Amino acid sequence: MRVALVALLVFFAALVHSSGAQVSPIPVKAPFWDDTTAESPIYPVGDAAPVYRAVLDLLYLDGDKRPPVIIMHDSAEGKMGGPCPFAKCVGQVWNHKSKMDTSTVLSYARLTRRRPLLTQFGYPIPIVFISYDDVRRMEADGREVLAAHPMPPDLPKRSWGFWVELQRKYPGAWGVTTLSKVGFNKRHTEALVQAHQWCGDDCRVHETFFLKQTKGRWRVVERIPEEVDPGTLPYGRYLGPVGTTSKESEIIPIDRPGGPSEATARADVYRIVLDSLYSVNGERPKRIVLTNWFWTGGQIPAHTSAIDPALVKRFSFLGGIRAPFDAIARSRFAISTLPLDSVPALRERGVSLDVEATGNPFYVALATKYPGAWGMLGVSRIAFNPNRSQALVNTYHACGNSCTSRDTWFLTRSGKTWQIAERISGDKQNYVEVEPLRYVGSDVSPIAYRPRRVQGVVTDEVTGKPLPFLEIVIRRALNSGVNVTDPPVRTDTAGHYTLAKLPLNAAMTMVVPCPGQQHAAQVQPIGVTPGMDTTINISVNFGICDTTAVKAPLAALNPLSGAQTFISSDSARFAQCDLSTPDSVGCVSGVSSIPQGPSSAHRFTWMYLTPGANPGFRTRMTTCLNLIPLNEKYPPGDVVVRAMTSSGVAPSLIATSAPATARGFGPGPVTMPPIVLAEVEGGGPSGSFAVSEASKISCAAGRAVGST
Repeated sequence: MRVALVALLVFFAALVHSSGAQVSPIPVKAPFWDDTTAESPIYPVGDAAPVYRAVLDLLYLDGDKRPPVIIMHDSAEGKMGGPCPFAKCVGQVWNHKSKMDTSTVLSYARLTRRRPLLTQFGYPIPIVFISYDDVRRMEADGREVLAAHPMPPDLPKRSWGFWVELQRKYPGAWGVTTLSKVGFNKRHTEALVQAHQWCGDDCRVHETFFLKQTKGRWRVVERIPEEVDPGTLPYGRYLGPVGTTSKESEIIPIDRPGGPSEATARADVYRIVLDSLYSVNGERPKRIVLTNWFWTGGQIPAHTSAIDPALVKRFSFLGGIRAPFDAIARSRFAISTLPLDSVPALRERGVSLDVEATGNPFYVALATKYPGAWGMLGVSRIAFNPNRSQALVNTYHACGNSCTSRDTWFLTRSGKTWQIAERISGDKQNYVEVEPLRYVGSDVSPIAYRPRRVQGVVTDEVTGKPLPFLEIVIRRALNSGVNVTDPPVRTDTAGHYTLAKLPLNAAMTMVVPCPGQQHAAQVQPIGVTPGMDTTINISVNFGICDTTAVKAPLAALNPLSGAQTFISSDSARFAQCDLSTPDSVGCVSGVSSIPQGPSSAHRFTWMYLTPGANPGFRTRMTTCLNLIPLNEKYPPGDVVVRAMTSSGVAPSLIATSAPATARGFGPGPVTMPPIVLAEVEGGGPSGSFAVSEASKISCAAGRAVGST
């Protein structure tokens, strides 16, 4: 058993001999107040009982929330820090803000070292008293559980088995509290008592409460921190003050007539923030998944609002503390909770569920387990200014490995109504890879989650007439490099086809087979983008199916595989095409878009390198880097594609709207349909950030930047 086990509960008893923050010579003999013969062996007695109840009210009654049970150490323990036990002391003065009777301070400072056993004192929430031996047994039992269920190395681990066993044995408990004896003034109208709280593996609080009795009722007036560590691990519930030293003591405000209580204000602020965060282009999720996984500090990003300095200081503390799962009391959404302890099992389940090889198995499992959710959410505690007219809170939404958004929300109150004054964006990544999860950052595109669609008409190239009831084979490249065949689509009586519910960020290929043969008469690549609604008309010449040109078997049309070398039938067909202009009939597949949003979101004029037009530019073997040729520029919105050549090189191509600027790297004819890698962001020479994050479709290593 580790020596530090004593600290599990009783950082308490080892501090009995502390004389406080004020320094004075240690008496040679025990002080006169150390006589305990007249003390009761049980506690609390007399006015100490209502003082205890007032302290527990502050700690364990949170609006309409309260734990099912309170866990307390079974004896009144010694205190840490506090005032000097002598009327005149030399050294640092004990810090507090309230005016206190000298007899109150001396009575508290001179508490004897006797540790009476606690007895029930009529508190409405059930209290369970535990001993040192109970702590040792629970620690041993919990460590066995931890050994049997280890956490993955990248997730925060529990330090103590005690907490595991506590939650198993007393589910819903908020922590463990030990109280000292109470020091009263002579008239018993003031009191000082210390609480030692253990609120998690790395969460500990030592604070002194100053109470006053008014009209027969005790109330906590001031919280004076002696030593506070709210911790960073997501295990436990912090109940301590907003401060870490006695210099940051906190006067407990009295609810003013007409103003909201803190519990009411918290409920309103959380509700308003979630309503705004989860309303995107008029849509809302059916469910919110709360997690304690995420931690965010209390730093406020650059903002324009005038925020009360007192609020900024409180938020620097509370903004880094996770809110408990029951913090969101009122919401229009269904609420589910995902504790960090449940993450490993969900990860494991996701490995088998991720058949599309998205690279995000955990989020695939998340979307499956919580239908209707857009991701998972972590929230911080809310900080208020003294009169609760301003508030700050952090949110962290995660929807994938590269899909996150952290925001700080500043709210103001007018009367009883709260409103969002500023949404202050922090770190964010908007690359969604798992649907129906969604990015909800402030910069979300207004068309991002519209239904994706490709439609068009298939015509006979020779006659110009529509081709009805024609079956089109749909091929799709997964992130893993595996190619899958989706159900085919058929044209209607007018030769019209529609591809709806397209997978997000997909590289797809439409293949028109030769009738009765295993060869292709036409191949059309598609790069799916968020909000895509596009028309692609296809003209087919079945006459090439009977030529002597080398034809591609349909089984070999894998846009990510270089295992077979072949020449596609459409490449053979276009072998004599003149690419001097981008609109050469029969040589370029034109794409026009339905105008729904910014033109840059839909402007694709495709132009692919063919066997008859090999410019023979410098070779670039690594397609994940330097996708823009050296010293060349392309307009924003142009598309970077990849294809395979007979030499085995995987060249990069630029599909551009500018005339005669198609470029390729590597000798040899194109032997497979091109697939989309990325879209040019701002053009620019080699070495610049040339492509968007969409390059991750084919570049697993990450961004496509720089040169090699």
